[in-house]
Amino acid sequence: MQGSFKRIWQWIQQFFGQFFGLSGRSRGSRSTSQGESERPLTDTDYEFLFSQLLEGVAHGWHEGRILKYFEDLGQRGKPKPWIAWLERFGEKAMASSAPNLQLAARMMRLGELAQSFPATEAIGETAYEIGRQIYNKESESGIWEYEGPDAEAPISAVSNFNEEMYQTLDSAPQSLPEGSETLTLEELGERLEQDSDLAEQLAAQLGIPSSNPQEIIDALMEQFQAQAEQDQSQETPQTEQEWFNLGLEQARQGDLEGAIASWDRALEINPSLAEGWHNRGSALGTLGRFDEAINSFDRAIYLDAQDFQAWNLKGNALYNLQQWEGAITCWDKALEVRPEFYQAWYNRSSALEELGRTEEAIAGYRKALEIEPTFELASSRLKELTNN
Repeated sequence: MQGSFKRIWQWIQQFFGQFFGLSGRSRGSRSTSQGESERPLTDTDYEFLFSQLLEGVAHGWHEGRILKYFEDLGQRGKPKPWIAWLERFGEKAMASSAPNLQLAARMMRLGELAQSFPATEAIGETAYEIGRQIYNKESESGIWEYEGPDAEAPISAVSNFNEEMYQTLDSAPQSLPEGSETLTLEELGERLEQDSDLAEQLAAQLGIPSSNPQEIIDALMEQFQAQAEQDQSQETPQTEQEWFNLGLEQARQGDLEGAIASWDRALEINPSLAEGWHNRGSALGTLGRFDEAINSFDRAIYLDAQDFQAWNLKGNALYNLQQWEGAITCWDKALEVRPEFYQAWYNRSSALEELGRTEEAIAGYRKALEIEPTFELASSRLKELTNN
């Protein structure tokens, strides 16, 4: 019994430690893009959005961040059409002869995270099952080509929000302490209902008189929230670097609004802090505030025209506003700085498809695959457009 308690307590510490980056935001509010459209998503749209989602997973997005991603899509984030598209995508991925171990790992990790909330549970189940099928196929074929981390190398010595704020996912889920147990909150509640001894132990650990499962979970939420607030209030930053670093920590915890406020303070001290403008734009884009994000990326690019990630992310924001030509221009600029940046070749081709410039899109997808042969999203679009 003591071993079971220890494993669950380790899981609780890690889970709530990551989860409480979300607590500072109102659960009733949701950012929406001024350019958000309710037109149905095309397969190109789904694959573009899915590529962004998998990149986030590769850089350590937690359960709440996955939920926020779908919430920010509004009607476009509803489970039923996403599941239908995932099933179509899975069929193409399974039929592909290209090695897809990286894709399988990311989809399985996405599936694990998305199943933590009812709103995304069905999407998570579908993604996990498809990832597992791809993984099994790769195991049977003996293809183990994917070996390295996913993240691009950082563009400067200063931590970058998009490239360093999250732990990189290789080919396995983020690890828990050895001997720990992985649960969802719902599963924890069920375990406490079934195991009165465990409930009493947790109640004693938390110092509460009741062993009611819901009261235990509420107490966990309150205690970890209080600890998070205490940690954040222990020291008030003074320098631009301290404010910048605080913003990075808040972003790691999922508190993007808090991170933006901290980077604003850093930029008040030093308006020429290119990394601050870049990170601010990244957070605003993640929150769906695309026009504001573009303004921040413009400042970052003015200060550092070689920041290919800022060009790329500005392109993403313009794409989400359906400003296809502007997005393509940004990705062209990114590729001038980093010609081997295969994600920009893929993104550029997605916008070209929206403009009906199919032959150019095909050439871009081929270029992406030339650089990264295991890039399944590009392979899928190429097969769709060439019918082979």
